[in-house]
Amino acid sequence: MLQRIRDRLHGSKWLAWVALAPIAAIFVFWGGSNSLDFSNAGREDAAVVDGEKIPASDAVEAWSDTQRRWSQQFGTEVPAEQRARIQENILDNLVMRKVMQLRMDEENFRVSEQRILSEIEKIPAFRNEDGKYDPALARQVLAANGITEHELFNQTRSSLVLNQLEAGLGNSYFLMPEETRRLFDLENEEREIEFVKFDAAQLAGNEAIDDASVQKYYADNGDRFMTTESVSLEYAELRLEQIATQVAPTEADLRNLYDENHEAYVLDERRRASHILFPVEGDDDAAARKQAEDVLAEARSGKDFAELARKYSKDSSTAVSGGELGFVQHKDFPGPFGDTLFGMKVGDIAGPVKSQFGYHLIKLEEVQAGEAKPFDEVRAELDAQYRQDKAAEIFSERQDQIAALLEKGETDLDKMAQSLGLTRGSIAQFLRGGGAEPLGSNTELQDAVFDDATLSQGKIGGPVALGEDRLVLVKVTGHRKAEVKPLAEVREQIVQLLRHDRGIEAAKAAAAALVPKLEGGEKLATLAPALKVAVEPARFVGRGDPSIPAALGTAVFETPRPAGKPVVKSATLDDGSTVVFVLTRTRVSDTSGNPQLVQQQNARLAQRSGSGDVAAYFNEAKRKAKIVKNPKVFE
Repeated sequence: MLQRIRDRLHGSKWLAWVALAPIAAIFVFWGGSNSLDFSNAGREDAAVVDGEKIPASDAVEAWSDTQRRWSQQFGTEVPAEQRARIQENILDNLVMRKVMQLRMDEENFRVSEQRILSEIEKIPAFRNEDGKYDPALARQVLAANGITEHELFNQTRSSLVLNQLEAGLGNSYFLMPEETRRLFDLENEEREIEFVKFDAAQLAGNEAIDDASVQKYYADNGDRFMTTESVSLEYAELRLEQIATQVAPTEADLRNLYDENHEAYVLDERRRASHILFPVEGDDDAAARKQAEDVLAEARSGKDFAELARKYSKDSSTAVSGGELGFVQHKDFPGPFGDTLFGMKVGDIAGPVKSQFGYHLIKLEEVQAGEAKPFDEVRAELDAQYRQDKAAEIFSERQDQIAALLEKGETDLDKMAQSLGLTRGSIAQFLRGGGAEPLGSNTELQDAVFDDATLSQGKIGGPVALGEDRLVLVKVTGHRKAEVKPLAEVREQIVQLLRHDRGIEAAKAAAAALVPKLEGGEKLATLAPALKVAVEPARFVGRGDPSIPAALGTAVFETPRPAGKPVVKSATLDDGSTVVFVLTRTRVSDTSGNPQLVQQQNARLAQRSGSGDVAAYFNEAKRKAKIVKNPKVFE
């Protein structure tokens, strides 16, 4: 079960982000914080907003999560030059949430408990294999993810309240016709360009790179050629499946389990029935009921029920077989239909019974009483259940024993493995951020392995859960810090980088030489052959046109419109190449033949403008708030 939970989590505290996703969307509109030097809060506070404190633990936990994600992605610690900026962003985000919370409380935005619970039940990770909300599974997911039910409840409430605000501000926004036309024309503007590309890779050439240049690049950019920090380690693991194989239930054990769970092995009563369906057409409930009553009278007068079903029933799947439903259990038909059927005697005809499908006449044909499955029939199931349950008890006991030994300062992994029946193993190279098989790259395991106590003090790391049925302890036997790779190992890579840099500079130089000539009136088609580049002939392109590089498209639409003569500009592409383009004229694409597209674009423009109002609302709230931040909270 827990392994499935972990699969749902993907190793991160996603639930908080799911619940607060709408809030995160607002953050992008915020400018710099009106923070002050920290003076009016204790060191246990990360910030104070209008007298409301934000606990230091919130900031510390967010910083810890950031460091963990950075390590997983890049295999290194957060660079010193980026620490201050990231920590400032963390504080800003915490402050933003608090400002929004206070403003929404002040404006009396509310959401019912029932609405909050309904939203929580929609979270995919809380649904079982049948797609239904499972409260037990939800609690396990939260526990494995380090989030309490109270926290999720409050986060979900904040998200729903914010949705109310967004709907109120965004949906009330409207655009005047002239403004709509102006924005629409911008959205559908097309620009005519022709261009040439100076390819950095082609201009890099194959000229030799001197040793001095290689050595200088190596000295200036050593951090680009770092090895990944790693360790050698020994591990010991406790597995539920291994314990289960060692459990040997006796005949008495299985008999007792069978008696204790006798109800689980009882087959429910089943009933074979037929029905006739009269659906309600439109709002004419009375007509459907009247027809059902008339046919009921015919059935009770002695007419064959099956023939009546073939003649009158509107249930196309059963009418042809005389209304036959086969054997069913009470749980198959919850509500009045099932209650009526399981209150009848064989041969009875009942109705009309109302359901969501219309009115039914029901005839009970046969009853099969509930009965218990014999012990021998479920023996294998009992054996598996006993082993699983007993193994879980032993697993829990050994988990407690492991915790007790570690609290006493036990550092002998072999001794612990022998006394508790743990499986031993070793890994020659366990990478920071990447881990190694068979343990994988679990985030908590990474933290345990690369903790200072494990790395430097010789302590046993863990226990770490790698699933509900698996615990692991680790002990580092060797540590290799991240270091710059030898020059000989990266020389060829540096040579290629230097050549590429030369290609980039050559492309820029060629473009810089071409632009003045074009501005002077010369034509691309005339100059291109001597430059050995191909000209992309003049054509109109729209915003986000996939037929041209994205960087070129951005540059084209950032360029002022031509005023009397073509505009010549250059743009650097993502691969370092440089493009020179000539912008000759603009136009608005004709969308009159696609009214649906026009409607969608107008709606999108209004929504985009409405989002700006939401951002402005919170910016104003921030401007008025008294915000005090504690930049030393991370020390």
